[in-house]
Formats: sequence, structure tokens, C-alpha cells
Amino acid sequence: MRIGIIGVGTVGSGVVEVIEKKRDELHAKFGVLLEIAGVAAKTENELAPFKAKGYKVFTNVNELLEDESVSVICELAGGYEQPFKWIQKALEHGKHIVTANKALLAKYGHEIFPLAEKKGCHVLFEAAVGGGIPIIRSLQESLVGNNVESLSCIINGTCNYILTRMSAEGLSFEEVLKDAQRLGFAEADPSFDIDGIDSAHKTALLASLCSGSFVDFEKIHVSGIREITAQDIQCIKELGGVVRLLGLYNKVGDKVDARVHPCIVPDDHLLAGVNYVLNAVYLHCDNLGPTLQTGAGAGRLPTASAVVADLVSLARSVETGHREPLPMGWFQKKNSADLVPIGDTGARYYFRFVTKDNYGVLAKLTGILGENEISIESILQKNTKNREKVDIVVTTEKARESSVQKAIAKIDSLPEISEKSRMLRFLE
Repeated sequence: MRIGIIGVGTVGSGVVEVIEKKRDELHAKFGVLLEIAGVAAKTENELAPFKAKGYKVFTNVNELLEDESVSVICELAGGYEQPFKWIQKALEHGKHIVTANKALLAKYGHEIFPLAEKKGCHVLFEAAVGGGIPIIRSLQESLVGNNVESLSCIINGTCNYILTRMSAEGLSFEEVLKDAQRLGFAEADPSFDIDGIDSAHKTALLASLCSGSFVDFEKIHVSGIREITAQDIQCIKELGGVVRLLGLYNKVGDKVDARVHPCIVPDDHLLAGVNYVLNAVYLHCDNLGPTLQTGAGAGRLPTASAVVADLVSLARSVETGHREPLPMGWFQKKNSADLVPIGDTGARYYFRFVTKDNYGVLAKLTGILGENEISIESILQKNTKNREKVDIVVTTEKARESSVQKAIAKIDSLPEISEKSRMLRFLE
């Protein structure tokens, strides 16, 4: 199978390396021969190491796309608009696609997958979600005897690294973020990760596969980890939990509940032990029950290994003529999922109210919660030496999100409140 690779950055160069190392072994094991027909990048300097090895190189991607000897395009450049145009052109020329570009698929998958189905082409994207974790193939093939009832995933290594170190070392968000940037675990502009956008792309893809309907990442609730404080982390440790940024999916009747936000994960939950840059996907299926897949969610070789696995699967399918592309034509806007509004969801909640140590404050807080039908599970008062800033930590029984938001808005309007109230949801 002759492969055209677009993009020679971290993942693209890793794919070339893995193919070079594993070519003979893969040929012997599976009877497929992966041949790199050409490599494309923006500049001659980027391509120089590959040209030196004898590979055909292109700074004009269209020349690679129009090469009739190329049967599959490996899109590893990243971004939205230009890669979408490349993939459209490749599919129009009857070429199969392997990509690690979750942002592209989340934004344009509703056009890419129907076009691929029309052209009889495969689009494989195992590396787009969870790096080397084989979650896409599991959902598409291994778990077809199950309905996925719920999914909870730690799917961004940057956020998981930050939250793990905050918990382990008692550091602030700002301190750990700076260190993560220094170590290369966070970008110079970390917004894409810490604001939950990367997790939203991946969660929308997983939720779409689980539900069999198109989940638009731009319509799901997303909140990141910027406002998580060391104080909250410590309080939650005392409650027997850890904070993790989670992508969540639940099937609620005919509707889909898909969202991304920080959650309190109990210490005895399987996800609580997933630390630092590891990723994990926790599934609950009707027949299989609970299962956890975990591993490196990013990185040069873990992600490259997932790309090469897709290439081998594609070669075995296409070259032997035994398997048609997996149906993904449903992934389009006319088949959009009916999403559960965030206000209609429910959970147990953690609140931290920072108040002045005035007479009757606690009664006001509990009164407002009661007015909104929020039942209290526990109350803990801290920092009693500073009369201007007393922490009152409240955990609740399961409550409705819309009621919680109304209660917090009213509480924050009280003159006794010194800081904006903190709220986190428990993982159910």
C-alpha cells in the first residue's frame, strides 16, 4: 500500500520512523507492505531529512494528492481549513484517509464521512482520540455486542498533569502551568487545552460513535480548569476525592447528554488513579459492564503507533478486498443528536463559599439552598481565624443543575459573600 504523508512534525516523523522499523515485521506477520510514496510539508528545510533518505518530497500538497500511485493519504499536519480541502480532494480522487486530526473531524466530519461513504473510501482516525489507546476501534468493532450506556474520559494530558501535580504537591494552578510549559507538557498559549476545547473535540467524536448520531462539539457544555484552586483541591482531598477534567457521555432516553467539565472523582473509582499525562476512557456497557482503557494520550511514538495500526488495518481491508468501509454516513447534521441541556442534568455538588464571619450567614446559605430544593449532605467551616474570609464547604445530595445555578447566583449577591462561590460536580 503506497502512502502519502502530509505533515512531518511530531506525529508525522514518528509515523515514518515506526514504518521504517516495523515494515519487515508487519509484512511477515500480516502480509501487507507499507510503502511511503511521498512526504509533503511547507518547506524544503522540513523535508530535507526525508529527502536525504530517498523519499519523494513535495512542498505542493496537490502534487501528492494527484499522484495516481498513492492509495492512502495520511493527514498529520493539523488545523482546520486547509486539511479539510486536502481530504476532500483526496476522497474525490478515490484515496483513503488516515488522520490524527480530532479538531478537523469534530468540525468537518459531518461533511468528510458522508463523502467518504459516497466514494467508497475508508476514513480511519484511531490516533485522533486518546493517542495510543485503541478506543475508536473498540467502539466501532469490539463493542458492537453492547450499547454504551455511559462514558467518562480523561482525554487531555496537559490538564491531567496540572491537576495531578496540584493535588500531589499543593501547588497553585499558575505555578504548575508555568512548569508544564517549561517541560513541554503545555503550549505557550494553553487555552486550547485548559479551557476544555481539545477535550470537547474528542468527547464529541466519542459521543457520536456511542450514540450513532452527530454530536456537535460547538453545542455541548464545556468548561475548563482555569478556576480550580489549590484550596479546592485540598478540601476535595479531605473529602476523599480528586479533581479531573472529564469528557462525559450518557444516553438519556432518546437524548444525548454530552459535556466537558471538571469533576470530583472518588478515590475508589478507577479514574482516580489515572495521573499526570496519562489518558483513560471508562465505559459502562449493557452487557460488558464497566471497563477502563488507559495509556499514553499523546506523544510522538504512542500516537504514531495508532496511525500505523490504522494503516495496517486499511491495507488488510483494501488490498485483500474483503471489507467495505465502516458506515459513518450518519455522521452529518441532519442526524444531529438531541442534546440534554446542561440545566436539565443532575449531580451531587461541592460548594465553597467565602464569607464574612457574620451572625446568620450559615442560615442564609442553607435557606437559599433549601428554597431551590438542594439537600445538604455535609457542611464544614474552615479558616475561622480570619473573620473577613471564612470558608464554608458544602456537599449536597443529587440536585438539578438549573436549581444550583439559581442558588449560586442568589448567594453571590449577598453582602456577606467575600469571593465568587466555587462549584464542582461529583462524578456519578
